[in-house]
Amino acid sequence: MKVVDLHCDVLSLRQKLLVRGKDYSLLSNPYHIDLMKLKRGDYLLQCFAVFVNPHRFPDPHKTALDEIEHFQTMMKQFSDRITQVFSSRDIPDIEGQGKICALLTIEGGGDWMENPEELRRYHQIGARIMSFTWNYENRLGYPNVVPDEAEKKSQNHLEDVRGLTPLGFEFLSEMERLGIIMDVSHLSDAGFRDVCGAATRPFIATHSNARAVSGHVRNLTDDMLKAIADRGGVTGINYFPDFLDPEENLQDCHSTLEWMVRHISHIRNVAGTDVIALGSDFDGIFGDLELTDCSQLPRLADALRSHGFTSSEIEKIFHKNALRLFQEIF
Repeated sequence: MKVVDLHCDVLSLRQKLLVRGKDYSLLSNPYHIDLMKLKRGDYLLQCFAVFVNPHRFPDPHKTALDEIEHFQTMMKQFSDRITQVFSSRDIPDIEGQGKICALLTIEGGGDWMENPEELRRYHQIGARIMSFTWNYENRLGYPNVVPDEAEKKSQNHLEDVRGLTPLGFEFLSEMERLGIIMDVSHLSDAGFRDVCGAATRPFIATHSNARAVSGHVRNLTDDMLKAIADRGGVTGINYFPDFLDPEENLQDCHSTLEWMVRHISHIRNVAGTDVIALGSDFDGIFGDLELTDCSQLPRLADALRSHGFTSSEIEKIFHKNALRLFQEIF
């Protein structure tokens, strides 16, 4: 079953390892994602997020450019195995060559971008999805969670008042003009409502689950899921234990196939199958993971079949819904 994964943190993981003086190879490594594992998992396309924690790197803009440069270097180094996608029209040709597609995305662009004109540069180098925030407020908007605030879901901060800033609205308009998909994962609830009110094109939650199943504020309410579906967007199921497992104490949460299926089933019942995609958050998550790396994705397909999902539904979830959105936007 071909896989499209809307979010991973390979680039920021490599940056952290570099700071620690450790080596990293996309070909083969001990982490969640490498080219050998992607091949075994039957991946069609992997999204690679440019992400910078502004509290750890004093110059987020430089760090973001370093990550992009490394992404481009990897594409050249392993050009016989993986190729960057600039347009959805590129995907069939790359697949026909027996190679994996790579799509560049941006997480928390408001932490280093200062004006909408900068978006043109990132669009030119292939960025096709962008979120405004990570876990800190910035010049574009406000997040829905404060990191390390507590060990219980109920004590995480939920921002229901402050949404997009005036500059954030300008960025959203320019993104739609360029063909960069707005990503609402990590955005505050108020920010989500702002996007709903201002967006004229489909938008996406690259790595968020169902809040009705697990109450973490990083997940989406039923109304949010319906809003994304109504706009023709998708949400990528996140494999992080804290977002899957409803256990209140975060240290007791587990990422299991059963919890993944429960979230997927709930979203299907609330908003339909066409809104569901995959957004692993691999190489950015930790904890007890039943799917230990990207080579394990066939196990999720088997679990969905065993719970009554049809082959057509699984194909939509695994790749067709995301591809349909890409074809509409870029």
